[in-house]
Amino acid sequence: MKSIFQWSKNLNIRTKLLGGHTLVIIIAVLAGGGFILSRVQTTIETHIESELTNATAGIRHMVRTAASTSIKNHLRAVAEKNLEIIQAVYQEFEQGKITEHEAKDLCKKILFSQTIGRTGYIFCANTQGIAAEHPNPGVTGKRFMDRSFVREMIRMKTGYLEYDWKNPEEDVMKPKAMYMSYFAPWDWIIAVSTYREEFRHLIEISDFRKSILELSFGKTGYAYIHDSSGNLIVHPFMTGNYLDAQDKDGRYFVRDLCEKKSGKAVYSWKNPDEAEAREKLVIFNYIPEYDWIVASASYLDEIYAPLNTVSSIVMGIVALIFLLITGSYLWVNRSVITPLQSLMKRFDQGAAGDFSVRMPVTTTDEIGQLAGYFNRFMDKLDVSRRKLESEIRMRKKNEQALRLSDEMFSKAFRSNPAGMFIAVLSDSRIINANDSFLNITGYSLMDLLGREILTLDFFTPRQEGRWLFTEIRERRPVKNKEIVFWNRAKERRQGIISAERVMVWGEACLLAAMEDITDARRLEQEILKIGLRERQNIAMSLHDDLCPQLIGIEVMVKMLHQHLDNAPARDTLAGEIGRTKKIRAVVQDAIHKTRTLSRGLEPVNLADRGFDVSLASLADYVREVFSIACFLDWQLDQPPFTDDTEATHAYYIVHEAVHNAVKHAQATRIDMVLTRDSENIRMEIFDNGNGFDFSTKTRGMGIRIMTWRAARIRATLAFEPMSPSGTRVTLEIARHPFDRNA
Repeated sequence: MKSIFQWSKNLNIRTKLLGGHTLVIIIAVLAGGGFILSRVQTTIETHIESELTNATAGIRHMVRTAASTSIKNHLRAVAEKNLEIIQAVYQEFEQGKITEHEAKDLCKKILFSQTIGRTGYIFCANTQGIAAEHPNPGVTGKRFMDRSFVREMIRMKTGYLEYDWKNPEEDVMKPKAMYMSYFAPWDWIIAVSTYREEFRHLIEISDFRKSILELSFGKTGYAYIHDSSGNLIVHPFMTGNYLDAQDKDGRYFVRDLCEKKSGKAVYSWKNPDEAEAREKLVIFNYIPEYDWIVASASYLDEIYAPLNTVSSIVMGIVALIFLLITGSYLWVNRSVITPLQSLMKRFDQGAAGDFSVRMPVTTTDEIGQLAGYFNRFMDKLDVSRRKLESEIRMRKKNEQALRLSDEMFSKAFRSNPAGMFIAVLSDSRIINANDSFLNITGYSLMDLLGREILTLDFFTPRQEGRWLFTEIRERRPVKNKEIVFWNRAKERRQGIISAERVMVWGEACLLAAMEDITDARRLEQEILKIGLRERQNIAMSLHDDLCPQLIGIEVMVKMLHQHLDNAPARDTLAGEIGRTKKIRAVVQDAIHKTRTLSRGLEPVNLADRGFDVSLASLADYVREVFSIACFLDWQLDQPPFTDDTEATHAYYIVHEAVHNAVKHAQATRIDMVLTRDSENIRMEIFDNGNGFDFSTKTRGMGIRIMTWRAARIRATLAFEPMSPSGTRVTLEIARHPFDRNA
């Protein structure tokens, strides 16, 4: 099968056109013809069977009607005659000749002495359904209203009635006929009843013989009647018994019909005037009360004669189609195949590299359009060839530049002093890391490749790692984000990371660059501590060195003033005494400012003073130096900090906020409020000044230092305006930081 299919694929187009169209059309015509023949055959069979069935049913009904009429007339005559007899006996009773009892006995003897057919009889029933008189004494006096035909008798009283009845000694129900007359004085329904089959001799065949013989089916089909013994009752040209008749195959078809009694059969039969037997279809039915089989038959060749006509027409159409296809093939070969072969040769020339080949356009049909398309295709192909050659040269240059760019990126990635890694965004799987990242984390490249960075003990807390990947997935680059991470040696380190989204091998990835700022932060802390110590030294020097000297000068000036005041020639020294007072006042003012300055320079010292005392001193300093109302609202039940560095940063954030309100906001009142809940320490600085310019894009050094200090202690710093005027600075410090394994 496969070889045949392959062979058919390799046929040339003219063979495919001729063979394909011929095969398809012939198959279609044959299929359509077969379908039509099938439908015609089915229709003919259905029609003839229906016709034969209807004819058989009509004959059966005709016979039944004729028989019923004969039986009805016979029974009616008997019933009416007996009614006359009963009426005559009743008249004798009315005349007093006999008693009513004698009259009824006489009527019973007359009625019961008669035999209807072989087993029929006459009985009387009243309108209550009781058998008033019956030849069987055991039945007389019984009520039979449960029988439907009894109820019908009572309703009719007079007339003809058919019903089925089974005597006690019989096995099956048999059709029975009855005619009734009504004698009102005694309420007697006089019923003459017998089995229908016992009156077969009453049927007048001549009543329906002619009608049956006039039936014809096709040209020679006919109807006939025979009994179950094969005796012909009605037949167009045969008489007698043909039970042993055989068809050409030796089958006793009459016996089959007698055994089946009803149904459909096919047998062969030769009429007297015919040379050979023909197949015959017969539909037959049984009349059990007369033991007759009525049949309608037609010859199959006459039934299917229209099919032969249809078959001839179909074959003629096939032959005509083949002739038309042959002519069409010759025309298609000249107008289509030959130009296509010429076009194929030019395609070969073009495939060989001759882009100047063209096809002459001689028609405007599809072949001419195809030739035009071919010419335009060759024109575009020639142009595309030149462009392609140019693009190939350009691509080679681009590929060289791309390789150079890849090499430069690879070298920059590997040699970058910042630690860099690339991870897949979908599952945080690391696909590359440079040497700086390996040095920072302590891992080897083989330890990291294919590992999910979020499953490593790297980010502290892990929520920061998830946040980083979420930001990049949502295309929000991260710049200089400070993080805490753990290296392979389980050392807690501080870092600063930047990340953005990149595409690597068609997959969305995170490219991150980070630096280890642990040592830088440690140096910052050391510098901060050094600055604090220097501030403390300056304060101590002012307080312990300069202040005593100024005090000594002030004492000496005081003694000089006393000496001049007690000396003679008081009037002469009055001017010098006044100047000594001024000198003393200036020295006292310098002493006061030096003490105040030393307090302002003195840093927080939890061990010596405590955070609350430092803030209280700051409030006293503002009230004393700047004459501004400054108050501390301390709502904590225990010290908020246990770390000097954290406390120092928090203090100087509050210190800078208070001094900003003093120097820039022109405030007249400042409030410092410290509260604490289950998670945060909140410090709020309120002032009633002229507010902070939030539209300013650049902020001063003081605010930048405050922001830097808040970041050092992982706190949140916020500035917001107050209504109707003033500013609120809020510093929130988390008291329950994330565990590094969260």
